[in-house]
This record gives sequence, structure tokens and C-alpha cells, in this order.
Amino acid sequence: MSKNTSITNFFKPVPRVSQSPQSTPTQTQTATSTQTPASPTPPPLVPHVSFSPTPAPPPPPSAARDRNQVIWGSDDEDDDDLDTDDEFPDLFALPSTLPVQPLAARKELGLLGTPRAKRPAVLDLNSSPLTINTRHKFDIQALLKHAEADSANEKSQKRTAELLAQGSPTTVSTGPGATEAPADGSLHDDMLAMLPGSGDDHGGKLLRAVKRTEANVEKRVWYFFDRQPDANEAAVHVRKTFPKSKATGVWSMLASEKNRLEVFEDGLPYNVECRMRNLPDEIFEWVLHEAPWEKSRRLRDEYVRLLGACSHQIGRVLNESAVLGMFRDLGASVRALETTAFPPATSGPSGAESEQGAPYPEQARVRLETVLRILGATAHGANLQVLTRTTSILLRLGIDHIVREDQAIGTAYQDALLRFVSAVSFRAWNSFCGDVSDSLYNHTQSSTLRWNAVSSIPILHARLAELRRRLALVFVFDDPRRGYSPAAETFSIRSVIDRLEHADEFVIDRNTTDFPELLSLCELLIVAVGDGNPPSFDDYDVSPEAIRQYNAEVDELARKIKHMWSNIHEQGAAYISRLEARSHLKDFERKLHHVIRTRPRPKEDIFGINPTEEELDRPRQQQFMRRFLGKKEASLPTTPVTPMRAGGNG
Repeated sequence: MSKNTSITNFFKPVPRVSQSPQSTPTQTQTATSTQTPASPTPPPLVPHVSFSPTPAPPPPPSAARDRNQVIWGSDDEDDDDLDTDDEFPDLFALPSTLPVQPLAARKELGLLGTPRAKRPAVLDLNSSPLTINTRHKFDIQALLKHAEADSANEKSQKRTAELLAQGSPTTVSTGPGATEAPADGSLHDDMLAMLPGSGDDHGGKLLRAVKRTEANVEKRVWYFFDRQPDANEAAVHVRKTFPKSKATGVWSMLASEKNRLEVFEDGLPYNVECRMRNLPDEIFEWVLHEAPWEKSRRLRDEYVRLLGACSHQIGRVLNESAVLGMFRDLGASVRALETTAFPPATSGPSGAESEQGAPYPEQARVRLETVLRILGATAHGANLQVLTRTTSILLRLGIDHIVREDQAIGTAYQDALLRFVSAVSFRAWNSFCGDVSDSLYNHTQSSTLRWNAVSSIPILHARLAELRRRLALVFVFDDPRRGYSPAAETFSIRSVIDRLEHADEFVIDRNTTDFPELLSLCELLIVAVGDGNPPSFDDYDVSPEAIRQYNAEVDELARKIKHMWSNIHEQGAAYISRLEARSHLKDFERKLHHVIRTRPRPKEDIFGINPTEEELDRPRQQQFMRRFLGKKEASLPTTPVTPMRAGGNG
């Protein structure tokens, strides 16, 4: 390659020259090197090509390249000649080898003009869901209705605020020193009077319909404790000082106040009492008053365990007055601890008992649980008088809902009842049940509250089940003398039938019947009937006629119960007590047919006639005789036997 050759010759396209077979590579190289460009000329414009439907002809086949052809710029050449700068004089004067297509003429735009899109979008204002529609959602009449409703709501709120500002509607005060007296109306009636259209006939019907429902009827509640005093008037409990003078001998370990609590936590006094049995009465009283107010769980457990081990001190120290003092410290009311008959509580306008009481506070429930645990731990050493009085108080506590709401208190309550009835001797059992039943019978006359007390007795022992049934019999028959005798001696199916026929409490009237009270009476009736005391089949003197008579009485009682629940009409969830009473009576009827009856009730035929038990027994007897005779016939020989002649051989 010549040194004076321009570099532009390297970028120029090489014309394709058809080589003959006789041409040599030397000749081709000489012809290419002798061509020099005269002047750079722009390439010609490529004409616009229109596509025709006819297919383009295939491209001509490329000529075969000679193997001996020299390729310029290969690695075999000597590149030392290209190191000088004078070899690139026309580098910036290179023509473009690519064909340039002319652009279409643009429209002249102004100084502030913007180019338009090639495909301008067609906007549809109503097609997008986000587009604001100019149509109004509410017309003027709808807006006026909304304004009237808002004004009526504001007036109703103002009237309610004025009624609340006047004070309680159940009391009327005539002066600063006047006493409160019950008013004629109630807040519920005043609110019903504010209903729209309450003055016309339609409004009166609406008021009567609302009053017939149970929306304004509250459940009867009874509180064992008095109303809690205010924070400013709350009395501070003063704990007793420890009797150091009695801490002598083996009990001198309790004299030091610094280590006294640690000694109790370690259980050392309990172990000493189990061996020595000589705990002083003063220390026993101190532990008895300190246990309910102790905050440490471990200390309370040790106190209760120590009191339960002092069997000799329980009879002397833990008497009736000590038990009453423990409940008074908790805040029990006078009516809950009274031994004589208390006047019946009056019912308010809403149906709830107007007793002055309050639920036990959350922060003080641990004290009540501790007292119940102490009573249960010391029941084995108490005398009959303390057992009777404490059981009566516990059953009154069972009327309160705290026994069913708090699981810890309920567990301690049931354990205490079980221990108390187990500690009563067999000879004093009838007098114990009679005194307890008489005390609870005179305490309240409400069937709902009585059922709360009976339902709080767990069925953990045969004695608890017996006490539960005796109380139910006393309340159903309204006779406290039934508590002094066993249930088997005072109960019969015929007596229950007579009670249902003559008692006004079991007469169902749509307008006058108190269905919550009827529901509680039904629960008590189910407990009073129990198993029905059927005649025992083990007794030889029980005749089949007595069993038939018993089943006939059970069927008669079942018909009475069916007549009762059929008179209770279902009127929706607004009368929930009616639905509950109806369902409980239905279940009681099924229990009479399938549990209390000695055998299942015979099915009726297609004519609705029940077969007698003699007719039911006759096919069974016939079938038994067929089987018996069939076995006898099968045991006889099938081949005849030839009789032998007497005295002959042939």
C-alpha cells in the first residue's frame, strides 16, 4: 500500500467488478489503487418507491469470492505507515454513505406554538366514571324533606335534654327540704309520648303495642351488698394488732414482726399446729381477721390452711357472731343477714326489685373469695347452729348474680356449700333442711329470686340434690313444712296435678300473666318432680296395677303441661320470656314421657286411640307361649316307637 494514499479511499465503496477467471490478484490491486476521487459529490436522492401488489423478484446470487483476494486492513499488513497525522486530512469531509430520505415540510409555527399530536384523541366527557356530571343528585323537594327531618331531630333532642335537666321523673320535689315522692309517670312513658303521632288514634295504638312488649321490662335483680360509699366517705379498715403476749413457747417464732410474714409463708405455723394442737385463740382471731385483707396470694393460702387445721378453735372462736362480722366487714346489707322475716320488696314501674343494693366492686372480690374459702375450710369443726345460719346466708348470696358471673367466687361458693352439707350429721339433717328452707322462704316471695337461690346449689353430692329438691317443693307448693321431711314422703304425681289445677300462678293469661315469674315456677316445678318417685320393681309387694296407675298419672300430668305451653303464643323475640317458658314446658313434657314414665308411652293407632297395657302385654304373652310350645314339639322324637310285649321274646 502506498504511503501517500488518502484514508478516504478506505471508506469509499468498492465497485463490484466481474472478474474473469484469467485475471490475477496483482492486476486487481493495481486497478483499485490508481483510482483517486476527483471531488466529494453528494449521493443521489433515493426516489419514493411505491409498493405494488406484485411480489418483488428474488435477489441475484452473490458472486463467489476468490480465496487469494487481498483484504485491506487485515492483521497481516504492516500498520507502521499509519502512525503519522498527515494520513487523515479529509476525515471531517467524509460524505455520508447512508441514503438520507427528505423530511416532509413542517408547518411554520409561531414563537409560542406547540406541536400537535399525530393522532389527536377524541374526548368524551361523559364516558369516564371520574368525570364530574353536571346533573344534580337531589332535587329541591328531596332537600326540603331532609331539612324537615333535621329540624324534627333537633327538636326531639331538645325535649329529651329538657326532661333530663328536670331530674328523675320518678321523684317530685316541692322544696329544698322536701322529701321525694313517687311521680305518676316514668321516663319511658315520657319518651313514648314524644313519638310522632302520639296524640291521634294511631299513636295510641303504637304506645299500647310498645307497652305490651318486653322492651321496657327489666329483669329482677337482688344485691347481697349495700351501696358502696363515696370515695370521701369510705371508711378506712383498721387492722388488729398482733397479740405478741400470746406468742410464747413454740409460737415465739411469731413474736418478731420483722420475720413474721416470712414464717407464715414458709408454712411453719401450720406444721406446728398439726403436731401440737395448741394455737392460742387470740392468734386464731388475728389470722381470721387478717386473711381477707391480705394482698399476697401465698399468705392468704397459708392463713386459710392454718385456720382449717385448728379444729379445736373453730368451735370456740368461729361462732355465729364471728361469721356475721366477716360478712359485715365485706359490706353485706342488713336484709341479707336478718334472721326474721323481712318485708317483701316492692316492684318498681319497670318490674325490677327496688332493693337498696349494689354489685360488689371488682377490687374487693378477692376478699369475698377468701371469706368463702375460710368458711369451707372450717366447716368440719362448726356446730349445727353455725352450719344452719351460714348455709342460709350463703343461699341468700346465691340470689346475687355475682356467684354466676365470677368463676373464682362461684367455685369457692360451691365448695363451701358442699363442705357445709357434708358436715351435718345424719340425725340433724331434716331439721337442718327445714330451717334453711324456712329462712329462704320468708326472705323473698319472688319466684325469680327463689329460683336464683335454688339454681346456685350444685349437684355435687346426694345431700345437695336433696336440699335442692326440698327447697323446690317448698316454693312450688307454698308450704315451708315440706322442708322438714324427705321428698319421697311429701311428693306424688297426683299432688302436682292438683296443684296445677288450683294454683293461680300456673293459670296462663295473655294480658295478666307474668311470664318471667312463670318461667321460674316452671324451673322449680321440674326440680320438684325430679325422677317422679316411681314404684320400685325390686319390691315384691308392688303390683302391676300400681305401675299402671303411676303411668296413667304421668300421662295426665303430661297433658296438663301440654295444655299450658299450647296456651303460650309465640310472638317473636320481643317476648323472649314467653318463648323460654314455652320451650321449658315442652322439654318437661318430653321428660315425663321418656324419663319419668316406667316404660315408653304406647303409640297411637291411625284413629288416635291409645291401646291399654293389657292389650300390649297380650301379644307378647302369646308369642312367648308359641316359642315355648315350639321348643317342646322340637324335643319330641320324630320316629314312632313300637311297644314291646310283656314277658315274651318275640
